[in-house]
Amino acid sequence: MKSFQVIRTGVSPYQSQDFISLERAMISTIGSLEYRELDHFTDDPAILITNTHTELHLLPKKLLDQTKLIIHPNSGYDNFNHVVDQWIHIPTVIGHQIRAQAVAEFTLTALFQGLSELPQHIKWDNKRQWKRNLIAEKNIWIFGHGHIGKILSRTLSALGAHLTIVDPFIQDLEIQKINHWKDGDLSQAEVVISAMSLNKTSEFLFNHDFFSHAHPKLLFINGARGRLVEEKSLREFLLQNPEAMAFLDVFNKEPFGDEWIGFPQVWKTSHIAGVENLLDQKILDFEKKVIENFLTLKRSDFLSSFEKELLQNKWIKGILI
Repeated sequence: MKSFQVIRTGVSPYQSQDFISLERAMISTIGSLEYRELDHFTDDPAILITNTHTELHLLPKKLLDQTKLIIHPNSGYDNFNHVVDQWIHIPTVIGHQIRAQAVAEFTLTALFQGLSELPQHIKWDNKRQWKRNLIAEKNIWIFGHGHIGKILSRTLSALGAHLTIVDPFIQDLEIQKINHWKDGDLSQAEVVISAMSLNKTSEFLFNHDFFSHAHPKLLFINGARGRLVEEKSLREFLLQNPEAMAFLDVFNKEPFGDEWIGFPQVWKTSHIAGVENLLDQKILDFEKKVIENFLTLKRSDFLSSFEKELLQNKWIKGILI
């Protein structure tokens, strides 16, 4: 079996302090692998483990020339948008399945919190009243019908929501969708959920034109990517429509700053939608599965097994969807 070096290009701040040690120990259980730091790579064929902060064009060209596999386990991949020539010929496996459930549950938590606060009765309330609207009575638009969007649409469909799916790329005969928000009546959308990837077709899609057509009591949720939203236009919309709300986990610039002071109807979190207690272990399990299959399967069988996870298959007509 050919010997490989495994190079992690960087870790994310939400990962535990001992994550590198855990990852190194996991790699040691797989034969013919050496876990090395980026500054100490050798002439061996390489497997890269990357994250959102990885800039492929800043890596040594020699290392990329030796790279036979890239694993991108738990983050968005818009950082690969502008360097397609550097990864398009290297099998690149993304771990969207790791974060999909967590981001979907973040979105549902925001949705329930935005629609109604659960009352607390210290003493029995004889009136037994609760002024709320059910999800089944809401018009909800989901932008993006990938792994996260599918979880959301299945869940909300089961609750009876009136759904509109907006996605120009996904072809699915089982759902009714539109390609662009202008193809429907946006003013009827009481809830808008952003579950898209970031690319040149989606960047700042939620802009002044969008919000000028939005429902005055809109509940807007973005746990996807910050640059999907033109934040100045969102703030202007919220100032003009004080009954509207927004739940934002991602921002144009992170960390977010004082520009959001004075917006009580905005609930902000610090890019944590994909974070959960078992995240580190799920990342390690995913990496182990991918590497073991890569080392044991024929190339064609490996590519077939990870067809849905290959970044190459998300590069459609010059756009990374």
